[in-house]
Amino acid sequence: MLKPILRENLDVLFVGFNPHPYSLERGRYYAHGSLWRIMRKADLGEIYDDSQLLDHNYGITDLVQNRPTREAKEISDADYARAVVRFRRTLARLAPRITCFTGKGVYRHFAGLKANVTIEYGLQAEEFDRTKLYVVPFPSHKWMTDAEKVEHYRGLRVLLKRTVAPTARND
Repeated sequence: MLKPILRENLDVLFVGFNPHPYSLERGRYYAHGSLWRIMRKADLGEIYDDSQLLDHNYGITDLVQNRPTREAKEISDADYARAVVRFRRTLARLAPRITCFTGKGVYRHFAGLKANVTIEYGLQAEEFDRTKLYVVPFPSHKWMTDAEKVEHYRGLRVLLKRTVAPTARND
């Protein structure tokens, strides 16, 4: 299991589906680097791996933490359901300003939405407890260009600027 990078009052908590075996083997979230590359291009910080997240008051975890798979579809609905209960408790306790789901599917599981419900990227209408919910593309999607992904991540940057007092951040 990858150790979640968490603390109270994060500006952004990034949430993925579950660990990929490659990341688990290397002991780093998104060890292939795609998330960090997209974040740098979107001006979310000069971040090259997860060890730098707390420097920006960001954190990261996976919805399902103890099931490394190559594809998220390998995880059962029961595993997701248990993970959501645990994760909701974590969110309520930590109160991040923004929870950013790295993929529509991970948000779908968190929100309990059926497959036929359309999810748009960006800020979601509802909040959870005291946190805004935001959805960005999975950073490794092959059917979307980096430029398209970056635009969605830049929306997170805009929301972050509106949500967090400038004196509270190290820009």
